[in-house]
Amino acid sequence: SGPRMKVRFFAGQGFADRYDSYDAMITDGYAKGVPMGGDYTGTESPQFLVWAMKDPIGPNLDRIQIVKGWYEDGELKDEIVDVVASGDRLQADGSVTPIDAPIDMATGDFNAEKGDPELMGVWTDPNWDPAQEAFYYVRVLQLPTGRWTLYDELRAGVKYPDDVKREIVERAWASPIWHEVN
Repeated sequence: SGPRMKVRFFAGQGFADRYDSYDAMITDGYAKGVPMGGDYTGTESPQFLVWAMKDPIGPNLDRIQIVKGWYEDGELKDEIVDVVASGDRLQADGSVTPIDAPIDMATGDFNAEKGDPELMGVWTDPNWDPAQEAFYYVRVLQLPTGRWTLYDELRAGVKYPDDVKREIVERAWASPIWHEVN
């Protein structure tokens, strides 16, 4: 169940900023890095190569994020970084300009004009510490779609209170890439 977005994620060194084809990106990802689910054992701050493609029957993509987790003083910490956003909305300070892509509340149709069908980017962790164990995983957000509550209202005439959500932003995520200190 759920969306069927495709996601690829690598950590390594020497990735290009852009690739002319998916095959070139995958070849480079395996040649110069480790894939999602793997262990990054390098001593330099890794580059993270991220790629996602929309669900063939779903809305376009909004953004790709990397979630970093680590322990600090016995407490689990995390950070979410926007790596690439549709429509070149990623700002120099790392923020993302909001996208206006509402669904049609009368039909449940999602916005098919905004967003991008495919996103790719490279990010380097500016706070990477080779002595700190960490994990990184990718989270992909698509544009909003109707939630089941909206379809209940449209198809069966069910009435929900105004505070019940009628749309949802579906996500896909990758297996983490680990950095363990030996």
